Amino acid sequence: MKPELHKIYAVVNQKGGAGKSTTAGHLAYWLSQQCSIIFIDADGQQSASPWMQHLGLKTLQMSNPEQLFEELPALSSKYDAVIVDGPGNAGEMTKSILGRCDIALVPNRPSEFDLRSSGIIIQFVRHVRELRGGMPKAITFINAAKAKRSILLREAKEALENCPLLLSDTVIYDLTCITDAPGQQKTVFQMKGEQAIAAAADYDKLFKEVLKVLHG
Repeated sequence: MKPELHKIYAVVNQKGGAGKSTTAGHLAYWLSQQCSIIFIDADGQQSASPWMQHLGLKTLQMSNPEQLFEELPALSSKYDAVIVDGPGNAGEMTKSILGRCDIALVPNRPSEFDLRSSGIIIQFVRHVRELRGGMPKAITFINAAKAKRSILLREAKEALENCPLLLSDTVIYDLTCITDAPGQQKTVFQMKGEQAIAAAADYDKLFKEVLKVLHG
């Protein structure tokens, strides 16, 4: 399935360390193999920018929520895909991102603390949907899971199945290659080894599911 053109993809969560930047970076690279993209670094730390620039991806840093809200439509008309890496908080920037994006990806670590705090971003999405007539579309997924058959993973799936956002069938596991990717200035799609191949397959499955939700 090819990506629809001129769409805005956002990776958001109100909690830092959920895996937003790593997810957004891999999504940007994955989409860049199929269409023209621009990566918007709206995270206050802006740590993903050097990584994206090293990969040769067009990158723009934004720290003003009003500017982002005004400029995203023009960027979306210029590029086939706009990928926004949101901040690790539920502030005005996150509201602006949700006010413009076509689909929001919400990564969640399988811990009680992370799952409990996810209610804030879910509430944000629900409120924006009421104002935008059902937009943005949204999908949440479990990120950085330690093991495939852990009690925490099972409990996380059960908790997220009861939230109003669609829960992805794909789980992204806590693999060294994913953690090391930004530091190596690569994505798992470019790395070698069984672990990287497995991680790339999981990301590919997740992003194809994102496109399916967006097309639907």
